Formats: sequence, structure tokens, C-alpha cells
Amino acid sequence: MPFVEVFTRERLSDDIRARLAEELSNTMMTIEVGGPNESAKMIDWMWFHTMPADSWAVGGRFDETYVRGRTMALARIIAPRGVMNAELKSRAVREVARVLKAALGVGEKDEDTGIFTMCVEIEDGQWGIGSNVPTLFEVIDHLGGTVSEERLAEMRALYPQKR
Repeated sequence: MPFVEVFTRERLSDDIRARLAEELSNTMMTIEVGGPNESAKMIDWMWFHTMPADSWAVGGRFDETYVRGRTMALARIIAPRGVMNAELKSRAVREVARVLKAALGVGEKDEDTGIFTMCVEIEDGQWGIGSNVPTLFEVIDHLGGTVSEERLAEMRALYPQKR
């Protein structure tokens, strides 16, 4: 957790999807709880969506006028509000973009303005695991790993009535 959705114009090979899934998973678990662990892996999901070129309008057009040969992809990080502070969200956006670019063959000096990454937060109580609607603190406990006392204090300030 959080979840990551990856949208691309071209179908990704099984090898690229497998590499992306593992690298994105490890990246997000490192940012959230200090590194991958079995508890976090149980609720760490990735989705890969292929949306063909005729489903992407760029500059109000469905042709290549504004695409101009760029690799087009979107990674959406979906996380419970508070699991990451502003610094960690920025880090997640940068790291997910880096992993995505590398997997799609977009080099450091290549045009990368077709790669978008965003972080979307879901308010506490507005998501569930099965029929359970856990608090942020229950999710953190389930994730295991290491969350600093400073981060826990930030979470407590965000949801003082919860813990």
C-alpha cells in the first residue's frame, strides 16, 4: 500500500510489467515503511492498463500532432491520507517516474514530458479492506516495517481522535 496504476498507450511486455511491478512495489514500500516486507506485500497492488493511442487526446487531438513521438504513460499512486507527508509524496512521484521511464526506455536526456505521475490521497474512513474500514494506524500496524516516531507524530496530529 499504496496502490499504483500504470496507464500506457502501448501494451507492455510481460517482462516489462513484471519488472515494473517489482520495482514499483519495492520503491513504494521503501518510502512508506523502510523497505519491502511480507506484511506490506499482502496489500501492495499494481494495475497495468493499456489504453490505445485513439483513447488519448493530447492538445485536444487524437492524432500525433502534439504527441510528437513521445512515450506516453501515467502512473497514479493511490494512498490513504497521511501515510505519506509532503516530502514522501514528492519522493514517491519522483521515484515512480524514474522507474517508469527506465522500464519504458526513456533515457535521462530523452524527451520525458509524456510521462506523468500523480499522488491521490483517500480520506480516512473512505476505503476498506474486505468489509473492514481500517484507520490509518491499523494500516500502518499491518504494513510492518519502520515508521519513524516523527512520522507517527505527524499522523497523530492529522488524526488526533484516532490514536
